[in-house]
Amino acid sequence: MENDIQFRALPWFLASSFLSAIFLLWTFGGSVFLLFLNELGLPKGQIGAVLALFPFCGVLALGFAPVAARWGLKRVFLTCYGIRKGVLALLLLLPWILASVGQTAGLIFLFVVIILFALLRALAETAYYPWLQEFISSRIRGKVMGINFLVVTLASGVALGIAGWVIGHGTGLSRFLILIAIGCMSGLLGVMLMVKIPGGAPRSESVVAGVYVVNMRQALKDRNFIAYLGGLGCMTMGSLLVTSFLPLYVKECLGVVSGTVVLLDIAVMVGGAVSGLLLGWAADRVGSRPVLMPAAALALLVPLGWFLLPRQIPHVVVWCVVLYFLNGVTAGGVAIASGRLLFNNVIPPEKSTAYTALYYAWLGITGGLAPLLAGNLLTTCGGRQNRIGTVVVDGHSLLFLGAFLLMAAGWWLFGRVRPDDRYMTRAVLKQWLGLKKGKAYDV
Repeated sequence: MENDIQFRALPWFLASSFLSAIFLLWTFGGSVFLLFLNELGLPKGQIGAVLALFPFCGVLALGFAPVAARWGLKRVFLTCYGIRKGVLALLLLLPWILASVGQTAGLIFLFVVIILFALLRALAETAYYPWLQEFISSRIRGKVMGINFLVVTLASGVALGIAGWVIGHGTGLSRFLILIAIGCMSGLLGVMLMVKIPGGAPRSESVVAGVYVVNMRQALKDRNFIAYLGGLGCMTMGSLLVTSFLPLYVKECLGVVSGTVVLLDIAVMVGGAVSGLLLGWAADRVGSRPVLMPAAALALLVPLGWFLLPRQIPHVVVWCVVLYFLNGVTAGGVAIASGRLLFNNVIPPEKSTAYTALYYAWLGITGGLAPLLAGNLLTTCGGRQNRIGTVVVDGHSLLFLGAFLLMAAGWWLFGRVRPDDRYMTRAVLKQWLGLKKGKAYDV
């Protein structure tokens, strides 16, 4: 019966993901938002501060998690995710404020809206992760997340194609505000579809005095969990050091026009879809670690590729597509495998509230530090640059180098996490590469 309920929930979950992907890419989660902030004239340091607000608010999860469990995970998610769409829609008033009151008042208004939006997002996602562990079966988690990647890719391809055309053929802030308005409506509809997902009921045991604190202390003493958080934090910071200002790097340093910069994100989505279905299936078959470790190792090629890519090179867009696609493939593999490992092995289901609160807070801290550090580094370096052979050394190249080192540390730390299946990474890889006779795993 439980599996039947979970299967019935999947169409609503996937439909919501489709609509939410459009909302994400047209509002705050992609190149469109970065170009929007650049259009407003914000320096890179302030852009980094704005981008850092979203993840930093995740620290609220530490105190809010037991409250969300008591009120009901589903109820909290739907309420906060629904209200935040209306909050973000307030950005439609920005041109009027800029014209009537001035640039300073407009920027203050922008920061207030983003802070309120980020707070609501953090509260909603604090409830979402333990609810997600509940309504997706561990047995098919990899496949479901792989299919979800494909659905999100289809939505993202449509969304980015339209966004690229709108930005390429328009001028000023109005082209961005059109996307924000339609994106908010799409996101609100996606939240409404989540009403059909079961689970997330209020948990009376969460109000028992001391239970949440005890579980939190146990989580902090759990070496397997700490190793996972270390690997996740390093991979997150490394990835965001590369991607936070990548659209501006491609535009300003490589000379790619804004409309094309937005369309480059399609390569990331296609790469994620290609790896999502294959690696989601593989993770369910042989376990998360044999998928996670190769994907994390290949991810090191992304910052290294950007570091070594010459600034003056023919057909630069082609090279950008290759690196964007590789980023999608590796990021999709790491996300699916690490997420499956987290919910199937690292987090005990009976202590999910405390564990997921720490997980989300840590994700917020590391995810917030990356764009903040990146923005400040680019501001400090300014236009200064040197050369080592054909490699330009400036603020961007230092970000790429730092990202490589952090992601290498993340790969090593993920290797310290206990496998969620009996199959070892090396044995599976040898089997897949034809270097070992017989079967390294059961069919």
